[in-house]
This record gives sequence, C-alpha cells and structure tokens, in this order.
Amino acid sequence: MIIFFSKSKFISIIFLVSFIFSKQSYSNEFDNISACSGVVMGDGATELRDLQNERNFDDAFELAIKAFYGEGLSKARSNEDVIIAEQLIASNVDKIYMQAEWTAEVYEEVIRCYRILGLKVLEKSDIIKENMEMINKYVSKYKARLKRMINAR
Repeated sequence: MIIFFSKSKFISIIFLVSFIFSKQSYSNEFDNISACSGVVMGDGATELRDLQNERNFDDAFELAIKAFYGEGLSKARSNEDVIIAEQLIASNVDKIYMQAEWTAEVYEEVIRCYRILGLKVLEKSDIIKENMEMINKYVSKYKARLKRMINAR
C-alpha cells in the first residue's frame, strides 16, 4: 500500500525532523564543551597539585569557564541540560585529576580540549564580553573553592 503525503504534511515532517536534530546538536555541542571544560580544569588541578603551578591552574580554569559560559549562554538551556553539563564537568575533572599515569591518549585528549575551548572562546567572544561581570564572579568563586579542595589533600 502506498501512502501519499500532501505537500504541507511532507514539509511539516521535514521541519519537525530538522527541529529535533538541531536541538540535539545544540545539546551535543554544549555537552562537548562541558566535557572539555572538565578535562581542562582537571589538567589545571593536576598542575596545581603536582607542580604547585598556580598560574597554569588559574589559566586553565578561566579558559574552561569562559568557554563553558560562552556556549551555555548562546542559546536557551533547559535545567536538565545545565545539570548534565555540570555533571560532565565534574566527572571529567575527576577523570583527569585521578589519572595514576598519563598515557598518550590522555595527553591527546587534554591538548584537543584546550584547542576546542580556545576556539570556542574566540567564537563566543561577544557573548563572553557581554557577560564578563557574571562570568568573573563564577570564576573567582569556584576557582577558590577548587583550589581549597586541592590544597586540603
């Protein structure tokens, strides 16, 4: 049996499918930036723990937060998207920070994430500039918290 669609039904279906996939791609991009933010924060935390390199920690943390908020503020996000993004950050900070021995794959992932976040900061620089006061509040609050946790070990 052949089913015939009218032009309007066909266009509606195409619009619906493209909307579903475009929303998913927005979430996927936010998830990817969140995951890389965690990796970069984990690298900075490792630098602080192992080498007492506070400057690298500060730079890594600020890059990660700026890229995260640049992407996060670029579109309306659901509470679920934000919760998942925060979980991705936390789990990837732990993943990198708890590495007993860094393999070539770990180094490659860290370098890849620095590149991705650097490009994201450039891409979203206008959004970051517009929200710099709010972002800086989060940077100083959470950076101090994470430093305290690392130094308390």
